[in-house]
Amino acid sequence: MPRGPLALGVVALALVSLAILLPVMAEAFGGRVGEQLCRWADGKWGGAKNECFTRACYARGDCGVWVNPNQRCHALKAGDSIGEVYFQLGNPDKVEGNTYIWFEGKKRDFVPFNATIERGVLKSVNCL
Repeated sequence: MPRGPLALGVVALALVSLAILLPVMAEAFGGRVGEQLCRWADGKWGGAKNECFTRACYARGDCGVWVNPNQRCHALKAGDSIGEVYFQLGNPDKVEGNTYIWFEGKKRDFVPFNATIERGVLKSVNCL
């Protein structure tokens, strides 16, 4: 095999490995170092439990529960995937048919906001 494609393959493998390892390393280090590593992996840092959530969280089955999910609500737009919605807002507190509900704040009696998701695609979201 020529040197060029081999070198490109090695670089590609290194980048993929780094993308997989950064969230794991972030959780191992924790604190500010962990948070920075998580951001480098384009993840969201959950400082309360030293967890790094990446866009793969929906596929893995856990995007965390966030105290203030509405902070990232405005990053969403109609047409986004359900995976992106979960990544930005975390696991919903409730699902009723096509309506996904999150509570803002620590108590469940805070004002809820919701999103309508049909066939895995965001149709609408009512950010607070």
